[in-house]
Amino acid sequence: MVEKRMRCHYGGASAIEYLDMLAKLGVGNAHPGGFGETIEQLKKYPIEKGKRVLEVGCGTGRTACYLAEQGCEVTAIDIRPEMIAKANIRAEKQGIQVRFQVGDVCDLPFEDHSFDVVMVESVTNFAEAQKAVCEYYRVLKSGGKLYDREVIRVKNMSAGVHRALCSFYGVSKIYSMEEWRELLEKGKFSPVEFSGIHPFPLTMFEDQVQHPDPVHLSDKQSFMDPRIWQLTARYDELVSKYHPYMGYTLMIGSKE
Repeated sequence: MVEKRMRCHYGGASAIEYLDMLAKLGVGNAHPGGFGETIEQLKKYPIEKGKRVLEVGCGTGRTACYLAEQGCEVTAIDIRPEMIAKANIRAEKQGIQVRFQVGDVCDLPFEDHSFDVVMVESVTNFAEAQKAVCEYYRVLKSGGKLYDREVIRVKNMSAGVHRALCSFYGVSKIYSMEEWRELLEKGKFSPVEFSGIHPFPLTMFEDQVQHPDPVHLSDKQSFMDPRIWQLTARYDELVSKYHPYMGYTLMIGSKE
């Protein structure tokens, strides 16, 4: 099952480099708004204890473990085995029960109508978005909810700007809010709501000051790898130059 479901279509070589960096650094809050935004979301849209939650693209498992602490029954997947290994270490250190497994968001290894909630934090844009959205809908129970926080294009950008950003992240497109709405509605979600538009963070580690990760999961050699710091510098350069074109939003889709 693991090998068959490993290859979600996450873009080209640039995506591998970017995602490799996150994996090596063990970043637990790389999504827009960081872990602070996760906490605020769950305050505004609380999930009842005992609900079955699937987190897709769980990374090192910080959100999944937090959800389990709140009393949810959590299953979490990531396409990268090294992320799942780190997530299991986190859960063991925190004494928390989460079912972690390798899986592809475009071909979720679960039966139809399995979960009350699907939680996504900046993952859909790295996959084949329409396939992923349809999979979220499939595994949700009737009355279930999708919470998906993603980057959005907030104003028109030239082909060159779009190409530079897509190349760095390894995505095929940066969607506008209306394009995201169209994707979710095409995936049968109704209604589709948005939590407003938030400015794109200026640095990758902005959230670490207010919400430091208590479980250190970076590879020991990563801090000595010049390629990683070259990539983080490139990230800061791109965001500084192009952040006015981008924001992020929380999308909420309901399954009737």
